[in-house]
Amino acid sequence: MTQAEVGVIGVGFMGARWARAIAEHPAARLAVVADVREAAGRAMAGRYGARFVGDPLQAAADPQLHGVVVCTPEHLHTEPALAAIEAGKALAVEKPLAHTLAACTRIRDCARERGVPVLVGHVLRFEPRYALVRAAIEAGEIGAVQGLHGERIGLVSDQEVLQGRTSLPLYYGVHELDLARWYVGDVARVYAERSDGLLRSFGHDVEDLYSAALRFTGGAHGTLMLGWCLPAYTPGFGLAGVTVIGETGLLRVVQGDVGVLRVGRDGIADVDVFWAPEVHGRVDGALAAEVAHFVDCARGVAAPLCTAEDGTEAVRAGLALELSARTGAPVDLTGSRTSTSMRGKQQRS
Repeated sequence: MTQAEVGVIGVGFMGARWARAIAEHPAARLAVVADVREAAGRAMAGRYGARFVGDPLQAAADPQLHGVVVCTPEHLHTEPALAAIEAGKALAVEKPLAHTLAACTRIRDCARERGVPVLVGHVLRFEPRYALVRAAIEAGEIGAVQGLHGERIGLVSDQEVLQGRTSLPLYYGVHELDLARWYVGDVARVYAERSDGLLRSFGHDVEDLYSAALRFTGGAHGTLMLGWCLPAYTPGFGLAGVTVIGETGLLRVVQGDVGVLRVGRDGIADVDVFWAPEVHGRVDGALAAEVAHFVDCARGVAAPLCTAEDGTEAVRAGLALELSARTGAPVDLTGSRTSTSMRGKQQRS
């Protein structure tokens, strides 16, 4: 295969960026765009010379396609993802893999049965700083990992888009939990506390801030802080980063300082130099690297760096944070990782 024919389902904030990056990739063609909002879908398709399909399930099974990217809202991932897998298409799904553990396991198990590659869009794995940490750990540069701290605290204004449709552990938490597993291994136990009130005062029925303690199966431990409670004028799109402590050294990523100061009439303006910056007229950064990796998966020359199994485990741990914060008790994840009792406790409506 010289060129991968790819379809994108859902062209909102992330889908629009995926569509552009695919259209700009020399070994891919954006062939199909699907969105239930016909005007938005047709506009995106027209921009890149793709065909518009109004039905996401029809688009997912389009015989022309080698790969399908699902960028719908979180609770609408499952059906188009399964349709693509059943049709034998390489699949990319924006994070989280799905909004319930049952849906995640359906996608994971179906992909296993069909032998279909699934890439879960945990974009931090493709950001050079975070990838460097993984490589250094694998190379033994800091010895055995003893502890990890991660944080991802966004803005109150996030809810202008999200409108309370998801939770902190499933929106921001899965990023940090996936990194934690990538660096340290499976999570054995979590304990979480949370606070609320600020977002509810703005009419959004979501929590403000989580703090969590983690224990890993290999014996290491760690902490996370997750939030979306910072003022809209906080520079750097909020606060984020990770610290990994080993027996003989440490590794640290501080996300906020981008090394560029951009000031206009309205003060400091945020600058994206890592995620999806435009460089000489093309999308670059971690998203472009992620898209290039998926194109290789669709062409059959690479295996997904972040699998459906990885995506399922990030959601499992995120839902465990919710359960712990709700009950005030630690949640053990070391039992059967597909047990009915755990799945039942962690469902979300």
